Amino acid sequence: MTADTGRLRAALPGYDLGSEVGRGGCGVVLSGVQRRLGRTVAIKQIPSQFAHDPTVRRRFVAEARVMAAIDHPHVVRVFDYIEHEHLCLLIMEYLPGGTVAHRFATQGFDAATAVAVALSCAAGLQAAHNHGVLHRDVKPSNLMFGAGGAIKLTDFGIAKIVGGDETLVTKAGEIIGTPSYIAPEQVRGEELSPATDIYSLATMLYQLLSGVLPFPPAANHLATLYAHAYEQPIPLSEAAPRVPEPIASVVMRGLATDPTQRFGSAEEFGIALAAPAAHCWGSGWLAPVGIPVIGADTIVAAATGGSRNTTGRRAPSPPTVPMPATRTISQMPPPTRHATPPSPPPPTARMRPQGDVQARGARLIDLDRADLVPIREVVNIASPRVPFAIAAVLAIGACAVALVGLGGPDAGGDLTPGTVTLANADPATGPVDIDLSAPVPLRVDGVDADAARLSIVVLGTRIGGTTTPIEPGSPTTVPAPVNPYIVAGTGTAELTLLRGETEVAAQRVEFRTAQSALTTAAAVGVALLALLALAYLESNLRALRRGRGAFANSAGLTVSAAATAVAVAGAAWVLLGSQPTVPALVVAALVAAAAGVAAAAGARRMGKRYRHRRGSRRMVAIVRDNSYGATEPEQ
Repeated sequence: MTADTGRLRAALPGYDLGSEVGRGGCGVVLSGVQRRLGRTVAIKQIPSQFAHDPTVRRRFVAEARVMAAIDHPHVVRVFDYIEHEHLCLLIMEYLPGGTVAHRFATQGFDAATAVAVALSCAAGLQAAHNHGVLHRDVKPSNLMFGAGGAIKLTDFGIAKIVGGDETLVTKAGEIIGTPSYIAPEQVRGEELSPATDIYSLATMLYQLLSGVLPFPPAANHLATLYAHAYEQPIPLSEAAPRVPEPIASVVMRGLATDPTQRFGSAEEFGIALAAPAAHCWGSGWLAPVGIPVIGADTIVAAATGGSRNTTGRRAPSPPTVPMPATRTISQMPPPTRHATPPSPPPPTARMRPQGDVQARGARLIDLDRADLVPIREVVNIASPRVPFAIAAVLAIGACAVALVGLGGPDAGGDLTPGTVTLANADPATGPVDIDLSAPVPLRVDGVDADAARLSIVVLGTRIGGTTTPIEPGSPTTVPAPVNPYIVAGTGTAELTLLRGETEVAAQRVEFRTAQSALTTAAAVGVALLALLALAYLESNLRALRRGRGAFANSAGLTVSAAATAVAVAGAAWVLLGSQPTVPALVVAALVAAAAGVAAAAGARRMGKRYRHRRGSRRMVAIVRDNSYGATEPEQ
């Protein structure tokens, strides 16, 4: 974006425009002089491609009015705001001292200076939060030094002016500004609160104390976002062993993934941080640092070991600093006055950034509104629990259908009771016990037939059976329809009577075999099908959970789930004698396939997290192997 000097002069007739003093991620900043007062100011221009949006302009006016009402030593003053021909301009206090990020990179900070920076920031944030304003982008480059050396927060409200209550990212997953300081709830697209700014402040302090960020640089922006949303940061005690443990504990509590486990306010964070500083470095530690902490009596009282502020009110007792459940820390000692400075003395070693540890996001001035979407549309972090729950319910349903079945075997036929005896029983009146290892006894009376055939019926298809001549009224036998080692158990047979080549009668018969079904080829086939289906199901599920595969593994999971349901139906036939029917198999397979689809959806969600977590953990391992945080600080 190029500033249109002519339009700016028309919009600012009472100002002399100076040079460009900054081109940050949120717009161009020019210097200027307000002629009437002779006051040097900074003029921030909201990128024109966003200022054309009426919604952005409405938010600009609302936020500018609120920011102008904030009058605090650690918040940049907003003197005026201008709307003119699609220009949105903020007239702000000019800060000549540069940013904390620049001074950190060029000169470095010792631990006492880093803590003083954080206390100033906490005081400014508390003032903004009291006015209902969240910063949402706390980082070293948004903290600037004023003429008197005081630190002031800048770029308040810019994110809300552009995106409203949504956190915006590009379609490629690049967040506006710097993802290295983003709070977990911002990544998850959840409601933001003062705890969001506290997380960013704790992240910044972690970096100022150690030279590195809580999460090492990731392979891409999405991996950085996922690390903040789900991973645990490297403990500050590992990254910077020289930092006193009570101070490190406060920082790590500020980095809790759950906002409710952080401090209740920026003021509480400041008090909790200031108290151990006074305890470790003495009540006079803040004065030599040269960074004043102003407008925060309770924080200053805690930093100097006092118990009352300047108004006579007792300062709140500093809270304890419990860590997340995965860590154990000692409680922070309460502030006390020291007759003599305690040990250890304030550290003098300066820490500077170790390498390019800050991930850089997109710049607002380089984007159009159409390039930005709410973060939840890109960082898809939907929980896998819902699809897995659906998959579990469907799987139970599929197993129930496979075990219980739908309908029954197609019994009945042309024979009337008393006309035929099969295996010494009347097939027209009930089940028949058959020994498949020997010919089956048969006697036909009252039917004009000269041949008979006994077959097995499996899923509506006749299997086996040999046509055998018979003599009506005389005992005879027919061959067993199948080998006893092929199939056994409970099933359906069909007895067919013929005269010549013509079928004269047929009867479906329920039978039970004398042989155990466990010794048959059917049992072996069912076992093999079950093993292969389960192995294929597990393989596809594991691939999806680890972020590999897509359509092929999802389809494989669906097919293997259906095959598993068929195997369950077969097992029910072999073990329980529950003969499967075609409707039961179809319904069980379809329900199981639906369970596979739901499980694939849940596994893909897990896989997406796994890919980014794997990249994050790999970077953690690499950085730790290279002695993370062990570089000697500048003396």
